[in-house]
Amino acid sequence: MIRQNNNFDPSFFECLRRAEGNYFWFHVRRKWVYDKISKFILPPAKFLEIGCGTGNVSAFLAQKGYDVTGCEYYQEAINMAWPGFQLVQGDANKLPFEENSFDIVGLFDVIEHFQDDISLLREAFRIVKDKGIIVATVPARPEIWRWFDEVSLHKRRYTKEALKKALSEAKFNPLLIEYMFMSLYLPMRYMRVKSRNDNDLFKINRLFNVFFKGFFDIERIISKGLSLPIGTSLVAIAQKEP
Repeated sequence: MIRQNNNFDPSFFECLRRAEGNYFWFHVRRKWVYDKISKFILPPAKFLEIGCGTGNVSAFLAQKGYDVTGCEYYQEAINMAWPGFQLVQGDANKLPFEENSFDIVGLFDVIEHFQDDISLLREAFRIVKDKGIIVATVPARPEIWRWFDEVSLHKRRYTKEALKKALSEAKFNPLLIEYMFMSLYLPMRYMRVKSRNDNDLFKINRLFNVFFKGFFDIERIISKGLSLPIGTSLVAIAQKEP
């Protein structure tokens, strides 16, 4: 994460770091991200993750052979980051990198935290190379806004059209916008849990967690050849044209 709200408590990174190791959503999302990126640019391309937090996705992509740099505002996250990639402290709205520095720029569940998502995307545009790509994941479908969005300090959930518009306004050419986690949509649409303990966000039965890993891996594999019709997240790839 990158600084986005004065109410954010950096101690949340401890909870996040524990969950990233095994929680099904993080486990599947990082593989889903790799599937989409590798369709367009293969390793060892230079990759920057903006708002990398503790670097769960960055470490995974580094293992796949990408030359990864993670940029994070909070020192607390940097101190407990996953190993295997370079870390830089910086603000997403004023990145400490020169223009045209990276082949790929990633923003994984980051832009929904900012009131002005376009400015953030334009800063990403500045540092990506011509013909390079940006890859972003965001929470999808405003109708499933719920307690987790409030606890996570989200500003919005996106439709496909809204995400395409944001990318286009930042001068990117959208190449792919697809749903992820289709089977979570109906439970999130109709479950009406009003609140939950902040320290318990990722608590899950171990057997359920194993089942969901396998189940959503199947969805991920299906999505390689068939775009899912709905989902709780969106993944987008957009190109910087010269």
